[in-house]
Amino acid sequence: MSTRSALHALVGLIGTVLTLACGPAAQPIVVTGPFTAEHETAFENGIDYIADPTILEGSWLRSWEDDIDRRVHLSDAIAFVTITTLRQDVDLDRHETFRLIARVDRERHGTLPDEISFVVRQGQPGFGTVTGNDARILNQRFVAFVKWAEEDGQIVGRWHLSPASERVVRRVNTIVERVHTAPEERRTIIVRESEEGSSGESEDEE
Repeated sequence: MSTRSALHALVGLIGTVLTLACGPAAQPIVVTGPFTAEHETAFENGIDYIADPTILEGSWLRSWEDDIDRRVHLSDAIAFVTITTLRQDVDLDRHETFRLIARVDRERHGTLPDEISFVVRQGQPGFGTVTGNDARILNQRFVAFVKWAEEDGQIVGRWHLSPASERVVRRVNTIVERVHTAPEERRTIIVRESEEGSSGESEDEE
């Protein structure tokens, strides 16, 4: 294999959308179904920066609410994470790749390793939300939505990050309780959220 071919192969490996940390804590990953056009939109490997949705009005607010609801319903894993490192790579064809290395502070649904790497390549829909936004990303806390998919015979993670602000976390927690938690367990988890200082809503459950 030529040096150029070897480097291209390496770049291909680096380009995996979500890299899992190795170790005994890693859990088996299961693709739950086809990756649809709806999934493509919800998990575009990008970031939104809407920390306070109350600044939105009318259709903009409804669109934000629908996006959060959709991602919670479709995610295989949801967690609160902190971006600790932001790296930029350029391959031989001058295509850029960003790698956002994150510490998982708390899992909210599903299972993720203690440290993960969110990757977005030039040409992907979410690339523009990362480039030039180092200060808005590095050392910031986000809600990570992850969907497992099969691409070229490999299981990868497609993702989206939203700011882990009080209002965003409140909405995510509420929807997670309704969607991913058995009814008899909901009130116990909501109480624990309050004790830990999170902003989950303690509303009556059906």
